[in-house]
Amino acid sequence: MKRCPQCNRTYTDDALSFCLDDGAPLASISPPPAAPGGTAQYPSPRETSPQPQPTIAYSPGQMPPPQAPPAWSPMPPSQPRKRSVWPWLLGIGAIVVLMGIGLIVLIFVVASISNNHNNNRASNNSNNGNSRLANRNSNSNTGNSNTNTSSLPASFSDDFSIPNWDSGPSTYGRTWYQNGEYHMNATKGGYIVMYSPKTAQYETKDATVRITVRNVDGTETSKGYGILVHAELKNDQLEDYGFLIDNGNKGYYRVVEHKAGVEVPMVSWKASSAIRTGTSPNQLEVRIRDLKLDFYINGQFVTSVADAEGYRAGKCGLYSSDTTEVAFDDLEISR
Repeated sequence: MKRCPQCNRTYTDDALSFCLDDGAPLASISPPPAAPGGTAQYPSPRETSPQPQPTIAYSPGQMPPPQAPPAWSPMPPSQPRKRSVWPWLLGIGAIVVLMGIGLIVLIFVVASISNNHNNNRASNNSNNGNSRLANRNSNSNTGNSNTNTSSLPASFSDDFSIPNWDSGPSTYGRTWYQNGEYHMNATKGGYIVMYSPKTAQYETKDATVRITVRNVDGTETSKGYGILVHAELKNDQLEDYGFLIDNGNKGYYRVVEHKAGVEVPMVSWKASSAIRTGTSPNQLEVRIRDLKLDFYINGQFVTSVADAEGYRAGKCGLYSSDTTEVAFDDLEISR
């Protein structure tokens, strides 16, 4: 048995060396001598087990108020946000506006196409000298090469007494009927081309084509005026051969080819005594036999070219340049 010298607590476990309460070293004690004839008594050991914590009692008046659980109430359901209808209205309005613009553009495109197909006037770009034909209906048929010339009349004439050719102003000049003649003038520095009506009588395959041309003003021109043969519109571009003269102060002639809308000289300007100068009329003639084209002025042969492009088909046409007024009369086509 051991005892703490400070707190006098006794321990029956001899293995302990220090007091469990204050940590003082324990001292061994001897058991008291046994009483005669009796049983030796030992002091009851101190309770070494941890003592329960005392419970503090409160009177009803002293009891701290119980802590109420925090108040809780369910969150109100979130109200759905009302979407504004303005974005929808604006979107629908934008779509309607775009559809309206598209409809207007479509109407203009259709009107432009219709106008192009119904406008029978030739046009000319005076800036680069290349002519574009607005005369969509005059010679748009590309199947002329298969025309059976035996079914055509042996001779056909147009004295311009009936307005079969289109007339009126255009961006590139003006055409009009006057005193039984067909008149043309172009813009300054440019030229204007007019293809014939698209009836088969005006076809030039293996034909002889004659026309009388008169310089009304008697002034010189830069590109001349005259007759076109094998005239045909391909992919909205001019295709033909042109026999042109200028009889202002002196008489000159030349031969040109229109290919893909571009004018290419085949015979450059040459002087000819066969040309009547001033305001006197001149007869131009083109004799076509297969791929050979012979050119005559007032019945006099001046030059020949070959149909290197193999046009062969097509109709006749008229050509004028600058602001000089030119009159055409007595067109004849014989086979």
